[in-house]
Amino acid sequence: MSARILVVDDEDIVIQCCLRILKEGTYQVEYVKSGLEAVKKIAESHFDLIILDFMMPKMDGMEVLKRVREMQPGIKVIMVTGLDQTQTAQRAKDLGAFAYLPKPFDPDDLKLAVERAVSEFQAH
Repeated sequence: MSARILVVDDEDIVIQCCLRILKEGTYQVEYVKSGLEAVKKIAESHFDLIILDFMMPKMDGMEVLKRVREMQPGIKVIMVTGLDQTQTAQRAKDLGAFAYLPKPFDPDDLKLAVERAVSEFQAH
């Protein structure tokens, strides 16, 4: 069974990059461009993994992560951000993020993080 992945980012270039990287796998990938859209989508559907931007207008990634934990606690979340700060990474991990990748991320790093998250999810 292929994993369902939701990409959440307000930058088209990041979404396109993620889609290009993930199409190499057997994943079912959807995307939204805001935190509000993400919360709505997650409330309507089940996802195994979310690739979530930290800096977005109206509802940032940390708020989305908190809501995801309330709605579907088992979802794996990979946070991505242009802010390369240890404090932000630690906060994301404290809220239950599986991994944290600074932008711009290496495609191989994203592939590896996704593969690890999916295999851990499928093992449970």
